[in-house]
Amino acid sequence: MKFLSLFAFVVLTSSCCSQKIDSTVGPFENGRQPYAQSWTGGIPGSGSGVNLFMPGLDIKADNIDRIYFQGMITDDIEVIDSTTNDLVARFKTDFNSTPDANMNLDPKKEYGNQAPTVRKDFPFKLKDDEMVVKFIRNGKTYHTKFIGVARKSAMDLPSKPQ
Repeated sequence: MKFLSLFAFVVLTSSCCSQKIDSTVGPFENGRQPYAQSWTGGIPGSGSGVNLFMPGLDIKADNIDRIYFQGMITDDIEVIDSTTNDLVARFKTDFNSTPDANMNLDPKKEYGNQAPTVRKDFPFKLKDDEMVVKFIRNGKTYHTKFIGVARKSAMDLPSKPQ
């Protein structure tokens, strides 16, 4: 009886600690492969990030909750082309961001400074060419892993992309 109780406890606690991948997608047809492209603003402090393009995704943007890619998490998803359901997920990075420059002994003079962001625990172990899309369909949450995300050369922009 003790063994059965211990086994049930181990199964329950281990299932709560990790996210489950419901399905895996890849490789992709030519031209329909997701790809990532880094960008950096040309003006110091204008920011940087990674845009993850997903052409012809079978999941509607309204149903997507989060996207996980290379240790980053975002819920900033935009529809590029609604007829083909081409989407882009935007990840912001700390490179080339404006530092908190308003340091003063008087706290009132520091008004307007951004609070530091706390990194969330990344729930998946992914390779560099993998991403996970968390979405909700009919009230149930699903996680789909996409394999074979390509990398395109970085874009150096004169300002932050609109």
